[in-house]
Amino acid sequence: MSSDLKYIGQKLTHVVALMVLISLPIWVIRYDVLVLKNNIPEQSATEYMEQCLLFATMLCYGYIGYQSKQYRKTFYLIAAFFTCMLIRELDSFFDQMVHHGFWVIPALVVAFSAISYALGDRKNTVINLKQFMENKHFPVLALGLAILFVFSRLLGMGSFWHQIMGDAFMRVVKNIAEESIELLGYTIIFYASVNYLFLYLNILNNKQSCYRNNIIIKS
Repeated sequence: MSSDLKYIGQKLTHVVALMVLISLPIWVIRYDVLVLKNNIPEQSATEYMEQCLLFATMLCYGYIGYQSKQYRKTFYLIAAFFTCMLIRELDSFFDQMVHHGFWVIPALVVAFSAISYALGDRKNTVINLKQFMENKHFPVLALGLAILFVFSRLLGMGSFWHQIMGDAFMRVVKNIAEESIELLGYTIIFYASVNYLFLYLNILNNKQSCYRNNIIIKS
């Protein structure tokens, strides 16, 4: 009975934490529009938050790869994918510091380097990638990617908002809708990635514990 109540309490706490996390995009958008009085340009709290979430997501998978030789190539490849996304988000920085469209070059370097590294042990990479996709957290990650790459792009189409608002078109309204959904996608991706991090660290800790126990028994 007590164990059941403890489990229910943990799940309810998880739900509350998820509600707080999902509310993040709205509060950041409100801060941009109502406090900073902007229409969410490239340099905004919303854009910075998206970059921070991407950076944290990249670190999650990079850390798993760093901690485990068995999963290294696979998770470095996944980390590289989100690194390329981060580089794309920093396109305005590269435009100002180098030239327009320069972000493609570092993104290609990261992508080709990670793919080449992963192909060094193709069989193990494919096996680990299959296990990654079979995990219960993958549908959540896929949902975040779908929201980011499909839903936010379709919702943010200028022609769509011009047809709806006509002569009363206001770019800030379009930007709020598009960027809030985009930030929601990044938030869901980050949530799934943190869950992956804890899951794989737990797996690695269990393997290390079993290894130590075997050494003690043999000695």
